[in-house]
Amino acid sequence: MTVYRRIFFGLRGIRSVLKQYDESMLSQWQRDLLKERLTLLTWYDSHDHSLSATARYFTTSRSHVVKLVSLREKGGLHALIPKKPGPRKKRGTKLTPTEKLRIENLARAYPDWSHKKLTPYLGGLKAMTIYRYLVEKELRVRQRCPGYFKKPNTVSHWKIKRIRLPTDYEHTLPGDLVALDSMVEYVGPHRKKLYFICCIDLATRIGIAVASTHHTAREAAKVLQLMREVLQVPIEAVLTDNGSEFLGDFQEACIREHIIHFFSRPRTPKDNAVNERFNQTVQRSFYWRCDLTQPVSEINTTLADWLIEYNCLRPHESLSMRPPVAHYFKTFYQVRLHSTIDTQVYPRLWNRTTRA
Repeated sequence: MTVYRRIFFGLRGIRSVLKQYDESMLSQWQRDLLKERLTLLTWYDSHDHSLSATARYFTTSRSHVVKLVSLREKGGLHALIPKKPGPRKKRGTKLTPTEKLRIENLARAYPDWSHKKLTPYLGGLKAMTIYRYLVEKELRVRQRCPGYFKKPNTVSHWKIKRIRLPTDYEHTLPGDLVALDSMVEYVGPHRKKLYFICCIDLATRIGIAVASTHHTAREAAKVLQLMREVLQVPIEAVLTDNGSEFLGDFQEACIREHIIHFFSRPRTPKDNAVNERFNQTVQRSFYWRCDLTQPVSEINTTLADWLIEYNCLRPHESLSMRPPVAHYFKTFYQVRLHSTIDTQVYPRLWNRTTRA
C-alpha cells in the first residue's frame, strides 16, 4: 500500500482504488498503465475538461481520452485498471479422467520421454494435447527427468588439478622447463594415423621427437624419459596441453620424478609457442625427407638422423645463429666445471663420465 501512495501521490481518487485492490492483485504493467490513465484524467479535470488540449498534451487521440472518461463515468475508478489479455473463458481440455491417468502414469514411468514419444502409446491422442496437459501438471521432461540438467560425472584416476604456468616462471638452466606436444598425420591411401610426440627444452632449445602409432600417455612418458637422458640433468617442470596423452602414466611419471606439471589454457596454443614452432619445423624440414608410409621403426631411424642435424648443425635464430648443442656447451658446460657444482647432478657430457 505504501508503494501505491508514493507512486500516485497527488492524484485524486487513487485511494479509492487502493482500498479495493491489494498490491498482489496488480502486476507491474497494470500499475504503470493505471498511473498513466489517472495522470491523464487528473490533467483533464484541471484544464476545463478540454479533450483537444488533453490529447495534444499527452500526444494521443481524442477518442482515447473519451474512452477513459466514459470508463470512469460508467464503472468508477476501478474500471480504469487494465484487464489481463486473453479469453475470459478458456476451452480447457477434453481429456477424460482415464486418459489423464494414462498420460500421468506413462510420463512417470518414462521420465526421459517427451510428449511426442508418448503419443503412440496413448491411443491416438494428439501430441499437443498431451503436451498441454503435461505443462498443466508440471510433468514436462525437464521437470520429471532427474538427469535432464545433469551431465555424467566421469571419475577418472588421472583427474587432477590443472596448474597454469606463471608468467614470471624462470627457465634459465637446462631442465628448468621442458615443453611437450603431439601431432597427428594421416598417411597412406587408407589414411592411417601417425603420431609425433615432440619435446623441447626451453633454455637450450634442444628438441627431440618420436613417431608412434599409439597416442597414449605411456608413449609420452617414454619421450619425457628420453629427454632426461639427452639433457643428463633432472627435469624440474614440464609444460603440456590438456590432451589425454599427457595424463595417466605421464602424470604418474611426473609425480614419481618430482616434476611440476604445468598445463596450457584450453584452445590457447600460444601458451606453448616454443613447442608449436618446433612442431612446424618438424613438418617442414622432416616430412619431405621421409616416406611416412613405411614402418614406424624406419621412420624413427630417419628422424634420429634429422634430430642430429637439427641439434648439432642447424643454426637457430633465437640462439644467435648457433645450433642448440653448441649453445648448450658454450653457455652451460663451462659453468658446470666450477668446483661448487655437484657432478652427480650435472655430469660431464663430452665423455659421459663424472669427475673422480
